[in-house]
Order: sequence, then structure tokens, then C-alpha cells
Amino acid sequence: MRTKLKKADKNKLKLSIDAIDRIIETGNSALEKFPTDHYELELFMYINLLERFTMHLNGINLLLKQYEKSPNLEGAIGLIARAGLLDFMLISYLSSYQADIGHGSDPKGEIYRQEINKVLCDQLHYTFKFIKATKNIGLINDDDYKSVIESSVHNYSFLFSDMTIDYQNPEKKLLAQETISPNRLFKRIHSHSLTTKFSLIYDLYTYYSKYEHFGIMTHFLQRQGIEIDLERIFAAIHYLIKGIGATFRYLSGPKSLLEVEIEKVDKLEEQFIEAINNRGSQ
Repeated sequence: MRTKLKKADKNKLKLSIDAIDRIIETGNSALEKFPTDHYELELFMYINLLERFTMHLNGINLLLKQYEKSPNLEGAIGLIARAGLLDFMLISYLSSYQADIGHGSDPKGEIYRQEINKVLCDQLHYTFKFIKATKNIGLINDDDYKSVIESSVHNYSFLFSDMTIDYQNPEKKLLAQETISPNRLFKRIHSHSLTTKFSLIYDLYTYYSKYEHFGIMTHFLQRQGIEIDLERIFAAIHYLIKGIGATFRYLSGPKSLLEVEIEKVDKLEEQFIEAINNRGSQ
């Protein structure tokens, strides 16, 4: 197991860090064009995804700048990468449904809108599941339980069919009754012609998912050596860069609001690919 960077790897790392820094700047530049305001729900979701991709890359790059001296930071990088990879799976999943709008499977876009609702309602489903469990074991009382339900309905009223509260089963009032598992994301991504090229992301996501909690495989995965670690880190970063590009294209809209940023990130993605393939020069 190698624990020190070779000269070629040092060069890859330096060039990659430089490219990622400029991608982060481009992401922040795009976000400045969407000041805090009230947005239509779908648009709000994509603004948030852009913000998340940009923050994920920023966190990873801060750690990469210390990586040569502290390769054990790979664990922290993996945890951030996991979140970013799931975001990319999510945006790929939604884009596959968006591509079907106007066709036989979804002529009016109703299926696409329902999938968006599932994504947005997901955390509320799990909030209600948790609060029910805490009440059932006596960790909280009825008043506390009702207060959580009421505040959830009040704060996220746009995700409920109406404002009348069902204290027993509040999730039944949500616009979507299903949640979407990572496995379901993968199956849809793989089965759709637009996104099947991203199918292998699921392997990388499940790899980094093992970093999140203790398990027998984690011990061995985190001791494979710096060369394998870097290869996987770079692969994850590439998906996050593609995620920024995808959100740019959605948010740019018919007015080409992010035309400059799209051109920049496309060129920077090429530079990043050159860097990790060791074709760049210092």
C-alpha cells in the first residue's frame, strides 16, 4: 500500500485543485444571479442543487490542498463526495423524466412534476416517521408531537394538499406519498437512454456510502493506498462538475442567463480531465 504521492500524482493534484478552484468561482458567480427571493418551486430546487454542488466542491478542494501532507483526509473527502454523488444521481433521475415531457409516457409533464414532489417531500416523510417513533416510546409528549407536526405543515405548506392537519398520519396530506431510494435512482438512470451513461455512478456512491458508518468492508476500503484513493476522488469530483454544468443549463433558461458560466465550466471540465489523465503541464 503506497502512502506517498509520486511526482506524476503531485502534478495531477496541483492541476486539479487549480481547475476546481475556478469551477467553484464560476458556481458562485452563477448563484449571484439568483438572489434570495421567492421562486417557483422547481426553480428553487435547482438553485439549491447548484449551491450544494458548489459547496461540495469547495469542501473537497479545501481538503485536497492538505491531502499531500495528510492523505488520511481521504475519509472526510469521501463523506462529502457521497453527498455530492447522491445529488448528481438525483438530478440525473429528474432529467430523465423531464426529457419525457411531451412524449407518450408523459405528454403533459404530470409524471415529472410528481417526481419533483417526491424529492421535495422526502425529508418530511422521515421527519414524521421519526417524531412518531419518539412519541411512541415516550421520549416526547403529545403536545411536543403536535407542535412538530403543526410547524412542519406551517413552514412547508406548499408541499401539503391542504392546511388541515392529520395528527395521526400527517404524511397522508403530503403531495407525494412515496420516497425515492438510491437503488430506485440507479435503476431509472440505467434504464433511460439519456442517463444510462451515468450508471456507474451508483458503484462509486455505494463505495463512499461505506465510509458513513462502521462496517467490516470500510476498514479495508480505506487502506487500499493513495493511488486508488486519488482515482476514486477524481472520479467523484468529475460527477460533481457535471452536476454544476447540468444545473447551469437548467437555470440558464430561454434567456441564456448563464451562457458565460456554461462556456467557462465546459472548458474547465476539459482542463480537469486533462489534469487527471496527466496530460496537463505545470
